[in-house]
Amino acid sequence: MSHRSFVLHVVAASTLLAWVALAAPASAAAPAGSGDSPSATPSTDVGAGIELEAPRDGYSYNPQGRRDPFVCLACTKPRTGPGHAGERPQGIAGLMIQEVALKGIVKDAVQGYIALLLGPDGRTTYFSKTGQRLYDGAITAIDAATVKFRQEVTDPLAPVKTREVIKTLYPSEEARQ
Repeated sequence: MSHRSFVLHVVAASTLLAWVALAAPASAAAPAGSGDSPSATPSTDVGAGIELEAPRDGYSYNPQGRRDPFVCLACTKPRTGPGHAGERPQGIAGLMIQEVALKGIVKDAVQGYIALLLGPDGRTTYFSKTGQRLYDGAITAIDAATVKFRQEVTDPLAPVKTREVIKTLYPSEEARQ
């Protein structure tokens, strides 16, 4: 017998033994049961004991002891800040800096400069002073032509936690900066 035919015989024998080993538990359990009842034979299906229910609101994750792959590992707090699901406050406190547009600046003798910020709906105007909080930052300075914001960066891997955003009355000047 050549070496090649010996290897083929060994492979065929091991395949046959594997099939017999897999079929033996099923055939041994069949006589113990009462007839052809499918409930009498044990199931070898891995997910047989799990009932699947259609989620009401779309996607649901069943971890079964594993971590959720979509949860940020670097984040220790629950995700409720800007860019995440959650209720925002009403008014300008619930608007992000990128959602408002600067439409005017008024100078008051007592309060100084007041910025007129247009909301994302295009109809609501907010009168804001220095120190006014927005959802993701605050107004740090207002002068005759610009409003400076301090925006809080929510990326946990970013080296800086805040950045300065400047909005001008004249968009052509904003592009030059």
